[in-house]
Amino acid sequence: MQRGTRMLSLFATTVRSSCFVLLLAATPALAQQRTLAADEFVRQVLEQGLDARIAALEIEAAAAERAGAGRWPNPSIEWTRESFGDGTDESEDFFVASIPLVLSGRLGLERDAADGEVQAAKARYERARAALRRRATVAYFRVVEARQRVAVFERSLQEVRELERMLAARAAAGDAAGYDSLRMGVERATVENALGEARVRLAAATSEAERLLPPGRKLPVLDATLAPEAVPADRDELLAALESRRADLRALRLEAEAAEVLAAAAGRSWIPDPALSAGAKVQDLGSAEVETGYVVGLSVPLPFFERRQGTRALAEVRRRQAEARRAALLHAARSALAAAIETAASRAARVQGARDAMLEPARELQVSATAAYRAGGANVVTLVDAERTRREAELAFLDLALAARIAQTDLLFLAGAFDAAAGAP
Repeated sequence: MQRGTRMLSLFATTVRSSCFVLLLAATPALAQQRTLAADEFVRQVLEQGLDARIAALEIEAAAAERAGAGRWPNPSIEWTRESFGDGTDESEDFFVASIPLVLSGRLGLERDAADGEVQAAKARYERARAALRRRATVAYFRVVEARQRVAVFERSLQEVRELERMLAARAAAGDAAGYDSLRMGVERATVENALGEARVRLAAATSEAERLLPPGRKLPVLDATLAPEAVPADRDELLAALESRRADLRALRLEAEAAEVLAAAAGRSWIPDPALSAGAKVQDLGSAEVETGYVVGLSVPLPFFERRQGTRALAEVRRRQAEARRAALLHAARSALAAAIETAASRAARVQGARDAMLEPARELQVSATAAYRAGGANVVTLVDAERTRREAELAFLDLALAARIAQTDLLFLAGAFDAAAGAP
């Protein structure tokens, strides 16, 4: 189990740090702007975001609901006056204090059950923060992907315009037909439209990421590479460590234990809770004559009929519900984690292979087509096809890289790696 935990920790560190440089370097204008790394963005979301604040308040609500559990009943003070009713001023006053005595020990059990419920709420909060961490991570890399997609189209548009200028120079010299310029103009308009749509996509991704930050906070340039390298993961070790790492499984276990303790507390209701009374009696006999005495009493309820049977039965049902939900969640979590391991490994391997088999050849193809056209061995269709091939290869690579990043983020979340990292302070 410790080996699996170490592997998962190494896996998380490698995913965050082991990346290769993707596409083109950032422009000087972007490089001068303040950048925000993924870990820093996630930290701001967890510490300052409204969603994290709401989750924290839910813990406070759970603790407030159970603040009075296990407390002793309140004592009482009573004063009564009795008149003799014979026309005289004689009367009797009774001053009595009483306190219930809970001798069954159920109050301590009720307090333990309430503490267990609060701990379960904290575990649910930890899992909620883990889910928020996953959401913030995915939102971050969606912005990175959208920004790089815009860069691809900007580079492609710049390349097409350069080809247009080259064609215009050749047309002026009588070496190019009007078809060539017309065809390149259509390609330029196509890229401009795609660039506009890519910028809309970037704006939507940026808006979603900014929504996770505190109100009024603007998103700076995100500084991260997109595609992680393939990282091996021991499937059996990750599955074995799952139960101990997932906070939602721990929450259901704590709920079941709390319900069991509450049922035990209700089971002690057959032990009566006596009430002890003690006080003073003051008798006014008139003519300035006053006599005093004491009053003591003991009352013992007889739990023949109502012994909190309903509370005990409900606690038993809740215990079985929590255990059944935990079993179902554990089964689903194991299945989802097994699939996530395979998905993350497959996508990471595809990204690694796509760089060599698709991205680099597409760039070489464009260089070769341009050189051939300048030498007179290719036509404008070859130029357009080469540029489009490179552009589509870069866009396909971005899709693969983002899918791999999301798959590995999902793997970390499903394996419970974010639970410990995102736990409540």
